[in-house]
Amino acid sequence: MAWGGAVNAARPSYDGFVRIQALRATIAASLALGACSSPAPRPDARSADPVERTLAAAEIIRNNDQSRAPELIAMLDSHDPAVRLMAINGLERLTGQTLGYAYSDPEPKRTIAIDRWVRWAKGEPVTEASVQE
Repeated sequence: MAWGGAVNAARPSYDGFVRIQALRATIAASLALGACSSPAPRPDARSADPVERTLAAAEIIRNNDQSRAPELIAMLDSHDPAVRLMAINGLERLTGQTLGYAYSDPEPKRTIAIDRWVRWAKGEPVTEASVQE
């Protein structure tokens, strides 16, 4: 008996071995799942991801970058209301006007207002009368 007890004392217990293996498996699974996760969203006005488009709009607004107004105009046609809201807020901050665009308007009314923004971007005059249409 003494000899068997000495052998058991010299090597780790089965419970300890199982715990170490479970810990190793947990770490391996965590690393594997982390490797499969999506990358963090980045500002991208042309992305299909509304979060990335919203981040791009926020970046344009923060930098007061009027050269990127056409990107905001393109975002006015988004299916995502948050993207549309950020875009019109950005355009209003950059230009001081909305040209009659409201992000929550029905699509036909938004389309008319987007056309006004496109004309504005081309340098065509957009009169107060055209906004009232």
